[in-house]
Amino acid sequence: MSGYEDNDLGALDRLEDLLEAYCEARLAPSGAVLARIRANIVTQAAAAAATTAAASRLQLVEPAPKRTHWWSTSPVLRRAFALGFAATLTLGTTAAVMAAPPGSPFYNARVYLEALALPTQADARLEAHERHLDERLAEAETAAAAGDFNALTAALAAYQAEVDAATGDVGDDASRLAHLEAMLAKHTAMLTALAARLPEQSSIEHAIDMSSNAIDKLKARGNHAHPTHTPPGGPGGDDGGPSEDQGQQ
Repeated sequence: MSGYEDNDLGALDRLEDLLEAYCEARLAPSGAVLARIRANIVTQAAAAAATTAAASRLQLVEPAPKRTHWWSTSPVLRRAFALGFAATLTLGTTAAVMAAPPGSPFYNARVYLEALALPTQADARLEAHERHLDERLAEAETAAAAGDFNALTAALAAYQAEVDAATGDVGDDASRLAHLEAMLAKHTAMLTALAARLPEQSSIEHAIDMSSNAIDKLKARGNHAHPTHTPPGGPGGDDGGPSEDQGQQ
């Protein structure tokens, strides 16, 4: 940028503020992604600066009173403008992350953000886990159909993590345990069919093992939640003996 004229130093200063605010507002992505983002920003900034310089040279033909932008007169306003610009870029990046397919650089970030957004209420949380499990399995089947085995591995790894999280969050309620168990049994059957089509993909076998182990854990907890014997003090009374009405007969 050393070739720019002196009257462009203000523009370069504003550009530097924008780039600093942009770096501070981002989510600290990986080195490769960060390098790519920086390269794109620098390219766009250089193009914008070149366009501004060309426009300035054309305006020299007809000198006009120098106009100062309202946002460049104060460091506070300049910083606010830079932060607003960075926030816009961040929103765009977030949208890209939430649409990232398995195997893409942002996929793990998407899965992580979805986990952070899980509801706290038990039924709603389990419903969200089940929705994520369905999505991960659908992504795996799509990747398998396309022959994209890197995406298949990524989707099944996310599926296994979701199975583990759902099993931990389901609690000891009998109906929720049974519901999740039935869902995992259905998924295990689908994974078994997928493994028959792609026997060389070990990631599918790992997902089947994870689902089967989770089902065993849910069954054990379900047996604990469903007593197989009548508890003391059943229908007859608190001590298991005849009720007061029976004693009077």
